[in-house]
Amino acid sequence: MNYKVTLSYDGNYFHGFQKQPSIITVQQVIEKALSNLLQNFEITYAGRTDAGVHAKHQVLSVVTDEKISESFKTSFNALVGKHIYIKQIKIAKESFHPRYDAIERTYKYFVNTPSNFEPYNLGYSYLINEELDISNLNFYAESFLGVNNFTNFSKLRKDQEPTREITASKWTRNSQFFIYTISGNSFLHNMVRSLVGIQLACQSGKINKASIDSALKKPQKERFNYVAPPEGLYLWKIKY
Repeated sequence: MNYKVTLSYDGNYFHGFQKQPSIITVQQVIEKALSNLLQNFEITYAGRTDAGVHAKHQVLSVVTDEKISESFKTSFNALVGKHIYIKQIKIAKESFHPRYDAIERTYKYFVNTPSNFEPYNLGYSYLINEELDISNLNFYAESFLGVNNFTNFSKLRKDQEPTREITASKWTRNSQFFIYTISGNSFLHNMVRSLVGIQLACQSGKINKASIDSALKKPQKERFNYVAPPEGLYLWKIKY
């Protein structure tokens, strides 16, 4: 049977999602827990996150010929530890694939400024040393809407298609954070952190919006070297 598993995790405690030799990753911890609960299984996942990046809504597929009982989630959570939480397990279609069946992914990025900084937010947001203007930020954010070439705003794999469609790109603010929300069908490696970094660079006067707009239509030889750190980034929602 194919089970859809929804989970969240604190990225501060893992070297990213994907399994790697000799270091602790989310996938490694999940597979180790499952190996104590199931005789055989195969997992696929909606997407990878880098070291330090958090997830509010990550989705896995667990395929096994064993029946998963109602108590399985409790046992699963006990084995993965306190920095991963299994939110839901339900039966999915046999054909369900968490990556290829996703129609939209949403990320959020949280920024602290000196006027709203709290020490307990370190590790879960990015503290910058200047105040921000949300009107300016949203002016920059509009550039990414629609279909664009993100070659200069990501780490591309060889022969990877750089065009992506962005359906939402907006900044909001609450009492503690400036929050950037971006949605699209899929994202390139380092893309969201690069987009945040370039917008903050615009705010600081290091680059202008015209340079962004030009690079989205006609990429330059080199990518922009403005990448926000991982701790402010959250995989927020995956829509099927």
